Amino acid sequence: MDAAASNWRNQLEPETRQLLLKNIITKLKFGHLPGDYDEDLELQKIAHSIEQKSYAGATTQADYFDKIASKILLLEKAREREWRHQLHPESRQRIVNKITDTLRRHVPVSGPDGSQELWKIARRFEEKIFAAASSQSDYLRKISLKMLTMETDSQRNHQLGLNNQPANPDDTNPRQHGSRNRRMPAWTDDYHMG
Repeated sequence: MDAAASNWRNQLEPETRQLLLKNIITKLKFGHLPGDYDEDLELQKIAHSIEQKSYAGATTQADYFDKIASKILLLEKAREREWRHQLHPESRQRIVNKITDTLRRHVPVSGPDGSQELWKIARRFEEKIFAAASSQSDYLRKISLKMLTMETDSQRNHQLGLNNQPANPDDTNPRQHGSRNRRMPAWTDDYHMG
């Protein structure tokens, strides 16, 4: 190794390394509950290891910064994959209930069978989005967009004077489709249980 390549370490201020170390610790602690001394200590050890290995393996100051940035990026990607484990089942159930309520407002059904069918559609929709989303924000964004689309379509249909009531009041089939009588939003076709 030539003198110029190793000289960058002498030019790097210790405060810069400390700032980078604090940044790594902050990234590691993101999403963790504060107050767990043992976990904090473990995260500090991991951060020190990342910084020291990056410092020792780098050939230039830019390479050192790149190595740390790459490791932080890997940590963030790993955290994105972990988001599913951090979302409590109660939160998911509340989301399914909100989807069901939205469907209920826009899709007239009668009886427990109709309500149960709406709940099944909402549950399957939530499960599919949960599995496909890349992060919690992506999950919430996709669900919100679908609900907003349903609200907007319903308002547009109402403004156009479309009759959303069944042609036959005794008809309780929540899957009924007709040119002026579509009762179930088209996007629910993929989630229909029947």
